[in-house]
Amino acid sequence: MTQAKDDIRAFAKRHRDMMEIDPAWTEQAAEIFMDAVKVCEGQIVSVYYPIGKEIDPSPIVEKLWAAGKQVCLPVIQGRAMPLKFAEWTKDTVLKPAAMGILEPETKNFVTPDILIVPLLAFDQQGNRMGYGQGHFDATLEQLRAEKDVLAVGLAYAEQAVLLALPSEPHDHKLDLVVTPQRIFDFRR
Repeated sequence: MTQAKDDIRAFAKRHRDMMEIDPAWTEQAAEIFMDAVKVCEGQIVSVYYPIGKEIDPSPIVEKLWAAGKQVCLPVIQGRAMPLKFAEWTKDTVLKPAAMGILEPETKNFVTPDILIVPLLAFDQQGNRMGYGQGHFDATLEQLRAEKDVLAVGLAYAEQAVLLALPSEPHDHKLDLVVTPQRIFDFRR
């Protein structure tokens, strides 16, 4: 199945990279996220620092900070290893790390309750196609063994696929996917 997943992954990345992106979409997605996901007192939200044409979660971050919520960024430990999460505030200095992704220079590690994750494609059952490194699947495996965690994909609507994506036993489904147009809820 690995070759099939690799082929789909390559196609999904090409498709996303060719999309015409409206700058207003990030703010629209942020509004939908804030309306749909209730971040309770004391909960920590993990976001990601976008690379390439990933949808930018920074409008969500700004809204979370304005609401006094704690935000963190993933820190890559190694291929297929669970991520660690470092607190991210307005004053945090970010530096390039693994894969050129920005992460906090000084790391105050925390454990998130809500994970906003990037993706290349998603299907109607909540399956996610990522970059194939296994970071988020390993992380969800670890965190979901410890507590309830909400996994929220952030994507453009054009990244939705009609047919089911290939799924293996180690793959973890998303609970929600937020797009600039709507929310997909897979918890039902």
